[in-house]
Amino acid sequence: SIEAHDDYDNITVVPTRSQHRTAPDFMDLCEADVNTEWFMFTNSYHKVARHVDLMFVPGTFNPVVPFTPATYAFCFKFPYCKESVNLAQRFNPGHEKVVLDFDFLYHTETRNAFCREWKERFGPEGENLYKGRRKQKALEGKIIGPSGPTGTSYAAYLAREGKEGMYKFTDRSLYGARDPFIKTFAREERLDGMSDEARDLQIDRNLTVSDCNCKAFETEEDCEGSGLGCIWRPLFDSCRPPELVDGSTPICEATQVPTMSPTVHDPLDDTPAPTEAPTTPPHVDPWYASLFKTKERELDVARNSIENLDDKKSDAETQEAIEAYMQDSGSDLSLIGENDETLGAGSAFEHS
Repeated sequence: SIEAHDDYDNITVVPTRSQHRTAPDFMDLCEADVNTEWFMFTNSYHKVARHVDLMFVPGTFNPVVPFTPATYAFCFKFPYCKESVNLAQRFNPGHEKVVLDFDFLYHTETRNAFCREWKERFGPEGENLYKGRRKQKALEGKIIGPSGPTGTSYAAYLAREGKEGMYKFTDRSLYGARDPFIKTFAREERLDGMSDEARDLQIDRNLTVSDCNCKAFETEEDCEGSGLGCIWRPLFDSCRPPELVDGSTPICEATQVPTMSPTVHDPLDDTPAPTEAPTTPPHVDPWYASLFKTKERELDVARNSIENLDDKKSDAETQEAIEAYMQDSGSDLSLIGENDETLGAGSAFEHS
């Protein structure tokens, strides 16, 4: 709903009508009171662009609507966009088009049918929109996503109902698009969407920071006299920041999206690189070690030979002592073994 004053339709070249909200702002799509066959809507933070001239397919006069493909580069790395697609896929699984709310030329009768189903599913003001997921999201933090119906969900509803043919969808990433509404109060819109504590902190930090919005200047005089360094592009009849024209330094400080790297570097986040676990280097014998090992082997062989000779000598002495004892005692006991020299494991005793 645009700012409520009676003469707003005199400010733009497109017939407009203002109305006061009777529901939360996120329900604007379904709560807008419309009496025409087709309509577009915006809010009081925007104004209708001077260049706005809706495009239609020649002959069929189907409205041309720009969309952004639902890919990681254009959508899924942004939590809000990702959640918008997730909600839209409840109407049409596999939906892959992201359409901004203010880019759609809505068909009033179809909008009404869409909103009836949306409210039946999620409640009059979206009370059940995230039902069943809040416990899961509570572990991750605040839910970052739409609170009400969106143009993306409306597009998914059209696809499911087989009504996509009433539009001509064009890929914004390939062919570009021009916004029908210009945001004139970007900073105020950001502040209004914050909590009281976050708003006070943001105001204290940014008392002198401007919106840095070159698109808000719609004439060459306003663009070049903005003091921001904006550049007028006669071919496109638009005002753009210099970095979009010649790749120069951005005129306004830019930050990454919240889900990517932090905007401010904290030295406390730095940690030393992990060290490798200590390992024992392999043992390498010096070149002369083989000489000593050879000598040690020879000594071991000689020592084993001597021990074997001692064992045999001991066995022989034992045999002689037994025989001498038998002769002295006059006994008929004789020994029968596997050999004549030793008493082996297979020996037996005979007694006459």
